[in-house]
Amino acid sequence: MKPKTVKSKELVNVTESGLLSLVASKLKDRVLFPKKVENAKKYLRKVKPQVSQNFQ
Repeated sequence: MKPKTVKSKELVNVTESGLLSLVASKLKDRVLFPKKVENAKKYLRKVKPQVSQNFQ
């Protein structure tokens, strides 16, 4: 399925906060750095949880 594209030669004025809000909504729930996320997951799998004696 191809994304919907709108081709317009008109420029629109958008406030900085409006633009940031739009970009944030587009990036929500996306992995921006998959390699770093994978490395972090590998590291966390290797780390053994340490339980303090206070909580036993």
